[in-house]
Amino acid sequence: MRTRKSVPLLMGLLLALSSCALGGERGPEPLTPMPSEVPTGPEYASVDDVIAALAKGGFDCKVTLRNENQFGSDATCEVQHRATTVVNEISVLSTSRYSRDEIGDSIATGRRAYRHTIVAAGNWFIWVRPGVYAYDMAKALPGAVVLEPLTER
Repeated sequence: MRTRKSVPLLMGLLLALSSCALGGERGPEPLTPMPSEVPTGPEYASVDDVIAALAKGGFDCKVTLRNENQFGSDATCEVQHRATTVVNEISVLSTSRYSRDEIGDSIATGRRAYRHTIVAAGNWFIWVRPGVYAYDMAKALPGAVVLEPLTER
């Protein structure tokens, strides 16, 4: 009697374990490549270089937050433009640490998951808020393009 009850139980346990193995870890998701319209340059060494380029383009960016490490740097800065405070969250990533597709994957996450409007080129990108001013920021930065938010279809 004991054998009849334990066989179905054992079969159920084996089935559950095998389904776990089949649906287990399959490795990391593939990277979303850098959009083809994003130029390979200019590349900047730090956020200070991007902020200097914004200033040269006519936007005096007041830094409110800054972070630097061996993999790059980021900062938040604000500009007054058309009677609006425009917030720029700037990320500059080290090309010795990150590939172009890894940078593209970061950009894609912001555009898809968070609906960010991004200005990008080379090894850097900026989340511009409000997004309607992204085109003005891009004009101030040599080679920059605007990437609109991605929506699921």
